[in-house]
Amino acid sequence: MTRAEIIEILTGTLSEPRFQHCLRVETIAHELAPHFQAPSELVSAAALLHDLCREYDRDQLLQLAANFGIVVDDIEKAEPLLLHGSVAAAIAETELGINHPWILEAITHHITGAPGISPLASLIFVADFIEPGRTFEEARLIRERALFLTPDCLLLKVYNRTIKYAVNQGYLVHPNSIAGRNELIMKGVNDC
Repeated sequence: MTRAEIIEILTGTLSEPRFQHCLRVETIAHELAPHFQAPSELVSAAALLHDLCREYDRDQLLQLAANFGIVVDDIEKAEPLLLHGSVAAAIAETELGINHPWILEAITHHITGAPGISPLASLIFVADFIEPGRTFEEARLIRERALFLTPDCLLLKVYNRTIKYAVNQGYLVHPNSIAGRNELIMKGVNDC
């Protein structure tokens, strides 16, 4: 599937603000792809399609997850918005013919991260957090330092901020975020 075909799908599916967010994620992901050693030819599909299902409602996400045979954990049942990546990856594969495992993984895990994710999935997780439309202080600071920090340091900063935000808001924290962060700490990465 070409970039132009993906853009056509997104413009017919997403609100204008969400579409612009996807374009900004794509732009920053392309800028950072060499830093993450992520294949540039995979970046656009993963970045553009990551929020394909972000505007679906709770019931629609749960129904589509069931239709696609996606195993839904207790956290996702309580907060179905966390399924929008998994559902988008399933649609990308079954309806759009995208079958590269790294693209599907990046779309799936862009919300929570996860342990052992590919360079592309790491890149999209970080790019989604730091894209220029994210104007809060932590995103701006990480964005400004992105090329001066290792990919693992960037990942850790995004995990830390994501988890802290969820805790401060009283939200559930997905186990993938905890496991991804713990993996980095066990590798000796510290908050750079």
